[in-house]
Amino acid sequence: MHKKYFFFDIDGTLSTGLTTMMPESAVKALAQLRANGHFTAIATGRLQASAAAVAARYGFTDIVADGGWSVTHNGEIVEMESLPAADCIALIERLEQAGIPWAVSPENEKLCVTTDKNYLPYAPENYFPVLWDPHFDYRRLEHLYKVYYVCTPDEENHIDAGGLPLVRYNPHVIFVEPKEKQRGIRYFQQLLSIPDEDIVVFGDGMNDICMFGQGWLSIAMGNARAALKEKADYITTDVDKDGLWNACRHFGWI
Repeated sequence: MHKKYFFFDIDGTLSTGLTTMMPESAVKALAQLRANGHFTAIATGRLQASAAAVAARYGFTDIVADGGWSVTHNGEIVEMESLPAADCIALIERLEQAGIPWAVSPENEKLCVTTDKNYLPYAPENYFPVLWDPHFDYRRLEHLYKVYYVCTPDEENHIDAGGLPLVRYNPHVIFVEPKEKQRGIRYFQQLLSIPDEDIVVFGDGMNDICMFGQGWLSIAMGNARAALKEKADYITTDVDKDGLWNACRHFGWI
């Protein structure tokens, strides 16, 4: 069978919602793809440390994480770039002046840090634990990987993010997070000498649009956002309705 190179978003594509729990049919599809000699990788906006935990659970050794700004190959990080620290520090200063609670992930660790106790009630329960440290000096950071701040959709356009990329996590919290998954996939493409026609990408959310329209076969889940479906080459069923399995069967990969 001709080898294909698959890149899967996690939340809403491999797993239902933000649970990181994959349907049995998706687990079965991945196993069959690998048995047939195909390459499987994750392509996620998650922090590399978070993505790696999911990857280990489901047998992935290759990961595009941090919205395309980190690459893990054969279980080893080969590239990981920080958000622009100066721009993030300037954003936090503006947030503090406006009294808007915030937190950061200063390292590749499943942990958030804040000096603002008011962020704690908004911290997503199913995300990283938050360390409140009133002595944490964010102005000295030379690298960091996420910024989080409290912001409703109505407030979003009234907060100056300084051009930093934003991804909404829930109605109350927004993340500064790269949206260039195609960048990490291109790294793999060059590393492994993969032609465009052998790459397949799966996604469901707005931060997956960057992977679509790149000359690769793009597959949207049935539960995907409408804008993503419009750019997809193929639309499968919902993630919890055997979407991954059905697409792979449709194209004869399993």
